[in-house]
Amino acid sequence: VPGCTDMGACNYNADATENDGSCTYPEDNFDCDGNCLVDTDCAGTCGGNAVVDDCGDCGGDGSACAETTYAITYDSDIDIAGFQFNVTGATVVTNGASGGDAVANGFSISAGPTGTVIGFSFSGATIPAGSGVLTNLTVSGGEPCLTNLVLSGVGGSVLQGYIDNCL
Repeated sequence: VPGCTDMGACNYNADATENDGSCTYPEDNFDCDGNCLVDTDCAGTCGGNAVVDDCGDCGGDGSACAETTYAITYDSDIDIAGFQFNVTGATVVTNGASGGDAVANGFSISAGPTGTVIGFSFSGATIPAGSGVLTNLTVSGGEPCLTNLVLSGVGGSVLQGYIDNCL
């Protein structure tokens, strides 16, 4: 009786007396019914080796949550007494805004993972008219884009401003 005589094959025939070369075998890590016999990785691959990186990405290299610092610049004809903006496209790290002319002129800056950055002076100090680095913004997980810019002048006056190329 021709058939598969290998007991390890999926189509083993106990009645076969002559191996006819028709034996079939399961894929690596699977049984003959297609069931995974080993651990499944984070991508759902049976016997795979993908792991979750430090950023929480399956198979990632950890770069998605790497922190990057951007200089937020300004150019103003008027003294700036306060500023506020939102950040989209990336996560602002806790206390992620620092330095620049805001800090040099005594401003307090608050920034965090909600994406709102605000800077002002408790003593009434201003950032003198001119240009430079307003503050440095540290983010993770993407490219930041600033939105909803609010600028204040002396006495709370509203200053007109715009955001150029997201920064």
